[in-house]
Amino acid sequence: MAGNPQNHHTGQPYVPDDIVFIEDMRFDNFEVSVLRIARHFFESLDQPKSHAWKSGFLQAEHIFPVPFGASIAHAISIAIDMMCLGRVRGFSYFATSHPKACLTMTNEEKYFLMTLQSIRLQRKSAISSYAVMVCEGPNVSDFLAALERLAIITGDVQSPAYAPV
Repeated sequence: MAGNPQNHHTGQPYVPDDIVFIEDMRFDNFEVSVLRIARHFFESLDQPKSHAWKSGFLQAEHIFPVPFGASIAHAISIAIDMMCLGRVRGFSYFATSHPKACLTMTNEEKYFLMTLQSIRLQRKSAISSYAVMVCEGPNVSDFLAALERLAIITGDVQSPAYAPV
């Protein structure tokens, strides 16, 4: 799951210092859009009754042209599900409604995006390093296969290197 309400207030970082400014990172518009969409899915896992995942699909359809919006949202959703399979702790993130969400991200959100960015730029050693941090362990193949779908959609990856187990 994205977070454990017993450990923190939903949609906020575990530790107040666990944040970085989005503009300080070298993420392109696509990667920042992925973050904004992913936050809806993180929130949906924390609060299933919120149906926040629907907002994730709607935002993706608003940002990206048809048919890419739904495909991108679906790939993000699968990547998050695969990430959660290996994690033992909750995932620290900002809810979309949090006042700092537009300008900041948690370190875990940063590592999630850095994994995607590394796949897109084909930085093999960085891919594994970030994936292990995000998934909290070595079971990363399904997570990487799901993120790689995004890089295939953008045209950054021509042939898949990661196959789901």
